[in-house]
Amino acid sequence: MRNTHTSVLARRVRIDADFATLPYEAGWASEAIFFTQVEGDHPELRITTEISPDGIHWIERGEPQVLSETSTLSANTLTIFGSWIRLVIRGATPERPARILVHLSIKG
Repeated sequence: MRNTHTSVLARRVRIDADFATLPYEAGWASEAIFFTQVEGDHPELRITTEISPDGIHWIERGEPQVLSETSTLSANTLTIFGSWIRLVIRGATPERPARILVHLSIKG
């Protein structure tokens, strides 16, 4: 039987600069999906996943997603990664902030 787990990594967080979730240790999992939801008016956001061997040094992995100004939900998937993963969101500014929710669903 496969194991699944869902975590909330950001709950209604207002961002006005580049934002990265805290590192998440998911070495037991074989796949992960980050759901990014935006509330209200927001700029276009570029959303990428990153992986790390130690939770300190990061590289981009997987396909970046663009969340347009008219969209409210995005999904980034990973299937081959080490132990540490996180999500990075770019595009928010002090003039055009965004309020985000990030959920991580992993399966092993």
